[in-house]
Amino acid sequence: MNQQDKFRGEVTVLDGGMGHELKLRGISDGSFVAGVLANENLLQASTVEAIHYDYLAAGCDVVTTNSFVAVPRRMRQCGLATDGPAAFHRAAGLIRSAVDRARAATEIAHNGEMQQKQKKIAGCVPPLTECYFGDQVPAIEDMIPEYHLIVSTLVDCKVDIILCETLSTKREAEAIFRAISQSTSQHTPIWISFTIKDDNPNELRSGDSLVDACSQIIELASSLKLPLEAIGVNCSTPSAITKALLCVSPLVSGGGVKLCAYGNCFQATTSEWMASLKGDNDAKTKAAERVKSAGDYDHNGYLLPRAYARYAREWADLGVQIIGGCCGSRPQHMKQVTSMLRS
Repeated sequence: MNQQDKFRGEVTVLDGGMGHELKLRGISDGSFVAGVLANENLLQASTVEAIHYDYLAAGCDVVTTNSFVAVPRRMRQCGLATDGPAAFHRAAGLIRSAVDRARAATEIAHNGEMQQKQKKIAGCVPPLTECYFGDQVPAIEDMIPEYHLIVSTLVDCKVDIILCETLSTKREAEAIFRAISQSTSQHTPIWISFTIKDDNPNELRSGDSLVDACSQIIELASSLKLPLEAIGVNCSTPSAITKALLCVSPLVSGGGVKLCAYGNCFQATTSEWMASLKGDNDAKTKAAERVKSAGDYDHNGYLLPRAYARYAREWADLGVQIIGGCCGSRPQHMKQVTSMLRS
């Protein structure tokens, strides 16, 4: 067995996207709020569980809670709570419901044909504000109470992993770690992942340096004695992620922290969408940051599963040990990934 085959055999496969899948199955309008409310809707919860199960059936080892916007300030902004205490209570309830949906799927998997390998639940710790926009991120001290609620609720629900994802600033990561450190009994493994500029993979979407962010967070985890298990990049184009991994890889080499990666599967990039919101309708991401061939997309502009699996193979060959899918990825993508990694 060569070194690349060895890396592929050691990869943990995270699930793919949830929000877009809920939209395709007619459960939500595509908004994160509609998706998270499906966890507690008697007519929709079974579809959330079915999506989790489909990812497990595709070969994924870990499913992520459907709780991306279950945060107190989003509860107030969306009219689901009228004051601070109510917002905290509402967010915690939605997080618990999301864990219940994921656990129902893993229990079915363990009782069926997938009982040979333990499936795990990653509890989602998301941005507190609109993701990608670093200028909207509050001060560290202002974020700690909300992150403490999110993390403590997930830990109380006994998730297997704390997954801090789609962070666009260093201060979000620091606030999360400060919140986690307030819980003296927190031993749940932590994975943390940043979102980067599609046309400049060396920077987070806020403009923070990716290398500086990762270095500081690794040092902070060590100083606070937190169980940081993995660090990486998500919610960006696959080609940008490949370039970012080349920058981050030396930081974790031999240090006991794993690399994680999970990319978007839309032809239109997040950087282009953000530019369009600013009125720059002619903004285009460099061709090199797009998928390598137009033939890698279907007629709706979605990256084909076989094309996504090629990127996953690149990441595995770089030593990435946790690979999943982000926005636009589906169970079909992850089935191709698992087949490639375990063939």
